[in-house]
Amino acid sequence: MADDIEEARMPVGQVLNGLTIHPLADGDRALSAFVMVKVADPDGDTGWAFRTTEPPNLEELLGALMIQVELVKKSILEEWDGE
Repeated sequence: MADDIEEARMPVGQVLNGLTIHPLADGDRALSAFVMVKVADPDGDTGWAFRTTEPPNLEELLGALMIQVELVKKSILEEWDGE
């Protein structure tokens, strides 16, 4: 699946076509985002696209992704233990 990125940026809501997410905590202000989007092409083939609101600090991004990976692994293990 091709992942063509145009230089022009668009509002997040336009790109995600009506998808919704949980809001930020009261008082928090969004500074940047790294978004993983599951996509389907016209043939129905699925894949993943990655987008950023601005070039991220790679060390911060890596740290956040590593934490998320550990949380997902913990959640999966808890599901397995519950079966």
